[in-house]
Amino acid sequence: MSLKLIIPTEPRISAEIPGDYPIPPIGEEFYIRFETFVTDPKDWEKVKTILEKDALTVEKVEDNKVYLYIGQKADLQGTIESDEYMPSIVQYWEKHPETKPELP
Repeated sequence: MSLKLIIPTEPRISAEIPGDYPIPPIGEEFYIRFETFVTDPKDWEKVKTILEKDALTVEKVEDNKVYLYIGQKADLQGTIESDEYMPSIVQYWEKHPETKPELP
């Protein structure tokens, strides 16, 4: 099973990601190597333009779709959920380096 990322462009861009990819809590930034999964060059240019200026953040998850929004949550304080999420995503990246984004 895979998950589908829904990126808020016009028209919307979607990308299939592995079903076991750790999804951050709602309101947390979504970290993945987007260029691995957004395969259409025109779509990738749109996503890259967003990522150069902003973050893509989890809005909601339903029916194996992860809806993202542009920007970060207003409260930048880490939550317990995000503290639990980060170790799982780092472990996933170690096993699947093609999914690890270039972090600043």
